[in-house]
Amino acid sequence: MVMQKTSELIWQDAQHQQLFRLIDQIKESRVDNSVFKKLNDYAEYHFMLEEQYMLELDYPDRDAHKDAHNKFRRELATMLEEHQSYDEDLRKSLSLFLREWLMRHVLGTDKKLERFIMESNSK
Repeated sequence: MVMQKTSELIWQDAQHQQLFRLIDQIKESRVDNSVFKKLNDYAEYHFMLEEQYMLELDYPDRDAHKDAHNKFRRELATMLEEHQSYDEDLRKSLSLFLREWLMRHVLGTDKKLERFIMESNSK
């Protein structure tokens, strides 16, 4: 499954953009659990690809990176379980929380992975 370095970074960035779009939908007035389900499914798909890639490259921070993914999984699952109705304030706070988490992850944890990929000998 190991892809060329630039291809890896392109699919990763495109998937991050899709995750941000789904998070932005949470703020919309007609939000329901389906948006959270879509976000959950897409995040899981994205995380599985990253985790497979880290495994194949023998990425040294793989466990910490996967722990961060697992934290997001737990937070999102909690949101799905605990909230059956979504008023405007809750939608905004959930969207803000998820956006900030993802931004920190992309600019921190994922950038470390990106540097490792670019410096690795794998193609």
